[in-house]
Amino acid sequence: MKKKARIGFGLANLFVASLLASCIYFGLPTRWWVVDSGAAVVVAGLVMSGFSLLANHRLAVPLTRIVARVVLAVGLATVAILALTLSWLVGVYGPVGKGGAAIFGLVVLLILPYLVVLPVALLVWVGPWRLEPAP
Repeated sequence: MKKKARIGFGLANLFVASLLASCIYFGLPTRWWVVDSGAAVVVAGLVMSGFSLLANHRLAVPLTRIVARVVLAVGLATVAILALTLSWLVGVYGPVGKGGAAIFGLVVLLILPYLVVLPVALLVWVGPWRLEPAP
């Protein structure tokens, strides 16, 4: 692992975890267990991955690989749900729903780099699972 990339990804994971936690737990006006529990899993995983990368722990790469897959799955599900809701608003409400659809589209564009692009970059960086031969 290159030191600069490891530190950069560790800091990126910690930044995204703090951004996600502050937006969901302080920015959203109401609580819903589905959003809160999903965010808790993603934030905890990103924090563990970030600190393990910064400390160069021996489990940093496998942990980062697992966390990146979980965050990517949650991110793709979130983008899909928001895109379906966006299309439903436009289809059902017509011109009135375009304002809400614009907001949903903006939210999709704002979460795409953090919940889709970053996990893909992490997965490319850590590479595939390598099975080591038995001694």
